[in-house]
Amino acid sequence: MTTMHPFIALCAALFFAALPEPGRAQGQADASLAQAARSGSYSLEDLITIARRDNAALQAVRAQYLAARAGITSSRAYPNPEVELLRGPVRPLSAGALSGTGSGIALSQRLENPALREARAGAAEATARGAQIGVRTAENNLIAAIKTQFFEVLQRQEEVAAAQEDLLLTEQIRDRIVVRVRTGEGARFDQLRAENEMSIAAKELERARTRVLQSRVTLKIAVGSPLPDDYTLKGDFYRSLPQADYNTLRELVVTANPDLRRFESEVVRAERQVEVERQSVVPSLSVRLTQDTSPDSRSTRAGVALTVPLWDRRAGPIDEARAQLLRNRSESASRRFELAQAFEAAWHQFQSAAKTVQALEGGILQQARSIVDIAEAAYRYGERGILEYLDARRQFRLTRNDLITARFDLYAAKTELERLAARDLQGQPE
Repeated sequence: MTTMHPFIALCAALFFAALPEPGRAQGQADASLAQAARSGSYSLEDLITIARRDNAALQAVRAQYLAARAGITSSRAYPNPEVELLRGPVRPLSAGALSGTGSGIALSQRLENPALREARAGAAEATARGAQIGVRTAENNLIAAIKTQFFEVLQRQEEVAAAQEDLLLTEQIRDRIVVRVRTGEGARFDQLRAENEMSIAAKELERARTRVLQSRVTLKIAVGSPLPDDYTLKGDFYRSLPQADYNTLRELVVTANPDLRRFESEVVRAERQVEVERQSVVPSLSVRLTQDTSPDSRSTRAGVALTVPLWDRRAGPIDEARAQLLRNRSESASRRFELAQAFEAAWHQFQSAAKTVQALEGGILQQARSIVDIAEAAYRYGERGILEYLDARRQFRLTRNDLITARFDLYAAKTELERLAARDLQGQPE
């Protein structure tokens, strides 16, 4: 027995250890869902996995695909034979003939045109492929909806946190102004302005909380599975900016977009249906075998029955199938154009949002914060009034909210690019 070289044995061990074990990925997904169910905290991947498993609308589309696959079996089924049994009294018409009971049996089998059979099976297979692509389309759209709602919940939570910070700071400003008014260092007007600002901040906080509740409910609807009322999300809203390659994604829109592929499969199905109607004009043939029995005789006959397309040349169904083919081709071309334009729009939105985020995080937000600090110091030393300070805080709040909105727009554009290209991009939140 030959001994394996130690180095080769080590390489082989490392190679087989790196191979995925059967069911490991599914086991890891189940473990992640179990952990999420216990903690009530869900990542984006957890929600997508739950939706793929439980979403009723997606299950309905999958059932439609199973029905289309069953149609393939139906299209390839052979026609059943027909058996006729006849029995009745026999009355003689001439003297000396026997009377009694007569019977007859007939067996017929229709012989199907092979070309018609193949065309019908091809149409059924094209329908099943279209239904299969329809499942991918529904899943792709579902994942995009979940991602968008996931990021919206994160956005709304950031808005609540920002509104809470605003309310807290406004209360602190109000308290300091009250002290200044009591000591005679400030005017009563300043206190009224501060109290008005605090009321506005409190109202904005309530609006932000309402938007969070609405977005959380919308996310649960998108997932299509009951989640705990107090569920939380695991995701970093301020993670690094996602990256995308224009040429790669543009190519995928043409080659991998399931919606476009579904339209193309409809064109193929229509072509097969035209062939089905054309082959239906070919005369059909049936083999027939009969046996008649009377009191004094028995006869056996065999023959064929031919259906001659003399009156019905199926001109109507053929023209209808050709018109449907023309319609499907036009819809496919139109959908290709629409997807190209939608991709360009999503790409420009992605680029614009990325530049906005970079500009805001690259200095604009920090400048607004510095202006607030300067205005606060100037007001504290009596060099500026309360209006300048509150205006500086208002500008900072608007800039910060613009950053939150721009980040959501960036995630939404990224999600749309993923949906159009039917592919997950880099930079997905943990």
